Amino acid sequence: MSEEHEITKSGGVVAGLTMVSRVFGLIRDSVAAHAFGANWVADSFYLAFVIPNMLRKLAGEGSLTISFIPVFTEELEKKGREEAMKLAYTTFWVALIFLTAITVVGMILASPITRLIAPGFANVPNKLELASKMTFEMFPYTIMICMTALCMGILNSFKHFAMPAANQIFFNIVSILAILIINNRYNFWHPGVALVVGVLVGGVVQFLVQVPPLLKRGFHFKPYLDWHHPGLKRIGKIMIPSIFGASIYQINVVVSAIFVSGFEGGRSWIYYADRIIELPRAIFGTAVATVILPNLSVYSARDNKAGFVKLLTFGLKLSAFLIVPSSVGLYFLRVPIISILFQRGQFTPDDTLKVAFALLFYTLALWATAGARIMTQSFYAMKDARNPALYAGVGMVANVIGCATLTRVPALGFAGVAVSTSFAAVLNFICLYVVFERNWGSVDLADIFRTVLKCLIACVPMSVISIYASSQDLWLQTGHIIAKILWMSGAIGASMATYFGIAWLMKMDELKPLLAILERKIK
Repeated sequence: MSEEHEITKSGGVVAGLTMVSRVFGLIRDSVAAHAFGANWVADSFYLAFVIPNMLRKLAGEGSLTISFIPVFTEELEKKGREEAMKLAYTTFWVALIFLTAITVVGMILASPITRLIAPGFANVPNKLELASKMTFEMFPYTIMICMTALCMGILNSFKHFAMPAANQIFFNIVSILAILIINNRYNFWHPGVALVVGVLVGGVVQFLVQVPPLLKRGFHFKPYLDWHHPGLKRIGKIMIPSIFGASIYQINVVVSAIFVSGFEGGRSWIYYADRIIELPRAIFGTAVATVILPNLSVYSARDNKAGFVKLLTFGLKLSAFLIVPSSVGLYFLRVPIISILFQRGQFTPDDTLKVAFALLFYTLALWATAGARIMTQSFYAMKDARNPALYAGVGMVANVIGCATLTRVPALGFAGVAVSTSFAAVLNFICLYVVFERNWGSVDLADIFRTVLKCLIACVPMSVISIYASSQDLWLQTGHIIAKILWMSGAIGASMATYFGIAWLMKMDELKPLLAILERKIK
């Protein structure tokens, strides 16, 4: 199997499981929206969840994992499995010690942290107090999810992607069950106790499901700790700047929370819009970036620049092939999608329109968010964390200025943070691409542009289909759920058929590995 076929196959596994995970995540949000709508309890929970979720990106997926994989891969390539496992054990126990310390401090400072990031909550009775209490209760989630992220990095280094991609499914199922079972029955702490229990129990389950595949690959959680391990120092050297660089997205989330806290319902509207855009972003952007990092790390360890650049070009083309139609479809179908997912119970048609307004701006920058993730992986594969950190910082400054300015524009209001975040993503991608080309080599930009142009041509019929489907009157009406699902299923099915059909007629290279894999499955 060629490397491109291997990447496409692994990417398909990650994308498929990520899609299932995100669907369950949207079901979780739909259940939560039905139970809480966009009221003060929902605002308090989503604000409180920002903190542990941000730390997950900071200390887990955002820096520890991407710092660990290149160094661990180099140990495997040059010193063998036994030495690599010593590094894995050391990293595991060091991470656990530091995360426990961070959690204890965070729980102590839960109240002042909440006041800092949500000053507008003080204007609503009991809202700030509830948010502070939820922040305190959910801080232990940080330990489990960050350790889960490290376990995912170990498994990905061995090119096992299935369980790391699937673990979020278990979290979402537990969260759904917690809301359905506990809410309005056992509110023994506060009105949002079901949401908190779902997060905490779900985090434990996420970690536990990683254990069997880890044991199978020889990671037995041995109490081995070498503070002087040279690999640990290399991870730390990469991790220190990457903590800043990889956390910019989460810092921008906090910035958004600050600037929308004064808009009643604004935090929930932005959260729901971000949850929807996360589906294509994770399936087609993060999935490609996840499976490409171990291979890029191997090329870097072998000092094979030609292979490195060729694989990076393929990754950007494959991402574009999937992201472009996703963006077009989401742009035209955003109101129908939100209506099906959330518009029931306490979630009103006005909420649907508000979420759709923010989602419009996130959709326009989806390509940049996915591209920046892949470009960032290429820098980390070469153990360069400084440049991603530097230009993520540039994007962060632009986002703060944009949020402060655009939320004051009456026509935008709360959606100003979506405009600003999207602009920052575009700026970050452009900076990363320019710096990579200047320092490391040129990707085949003309080939990438040809791919994007063909994708846009293939999107023309699906655009017509999506516009027609979204023009129906039922989307802002209560009920009609069966009719809505049928309309949406037909629109998405017809759009996919026309897009891939035209791509096949144009003989697009990105479709070939997928067709080859399907042919082998059929045979």
